[in-house]
Amino acid sequence: MQPVTPRPPAERDARRDIVEVCRRIYARGWLAATDGNVSVRLGDDRVLTTPTGVHKGYLREDDLLVVDRRGRRVSGTRGPSSEIAMHLAAYDVRPDVGAVVHAHPTNCIAFSLAGVSLAQCLLPEVVFTFGSIPTTAYTTPTTEEVPNEVRRWLVGFDAMILDRHGSLTVGADVYAAYDKLERMEHVAEITLRARMLGPIRPLEPAQVERLREVGRGLGLPDRTILPSPCDHCNACPSGKAAAAPPLPPPGHAPLPLAADREDLVRRVTESLSATLARPRGR
Repeated sequence: MQPVTPRPPAERDARRDIVEVCRRIYARGWLAATDGNVSVRLGDDRVLTTPTGVHKGYLREDDLLVVDRRGRRVSGTRGPSSEIAMHLAAYDVRPDVGAVVHAHPTNCIAFSLAGVSLAQCLLPEVVFTFGSIPTTAYTTPTTEEVPNEVRRWLVGFDAMILDRHGSLTVGADVYAAYDKLERMEHVAEITLRARMLGPIRPLEPAQVERLREVGRGLGLPDRTILPSPCDHCNACPSGKAAAAPPLPPPGHAPLPLAADREDLVRRVTESLSATLARPRGR
């Protein structure tokens, strides 16, 4: 099936929607100050985008500007973001994309710093909605390395983590792109908490294939799944990153959770301080 090019919104509506989405992202803590950028395709030759150097939590509709497909300003008083090339690359590669969101979601970035990517083998929702969530190779922000790298992944994926840089999500409209950001960061948070509790059990290949069959029956798009064994997470024994802590041997107490370890350290410290404070006998 050929991708359907979404009908571009009226510029007035697109301005309102971009401001709303930026405020939502900032309220979630996935942008700080002037970080991140959001854009909406207005037509074949125009893109409405956030400007450089403006706090996204306080963005106004008249702060936005329109650029052409080469990133040159068409209207507006401010300059475009230095990352506009990444947005234009998405529109070039994917005619079905009507909006692009680049943010800095905390857990997603933390996973990339730790060398652990979000793989398709953990949650059914990921198989249905994303297929896989890849992590791109590291690229120097604001350079042509970024759009060149994301082009490789946009062919098959709507959401990705940019190594040490943030996230990129695309959609038919700006709310669809935002929803994918929200869902991806939620998956990252669940995965992080699960890893704190112990080793992660990935879905079996047969379970993944069954989920894909169910998705096709529901009329969902057939998402791209990275090959297995993959190198995009450390849940599987073949993962490249360091494995999660092993289960304790039989007969031993389970490894304490982070909160329990903090309480244990506090009690040991208090006991030691009390012992040292006692007067010593001659």
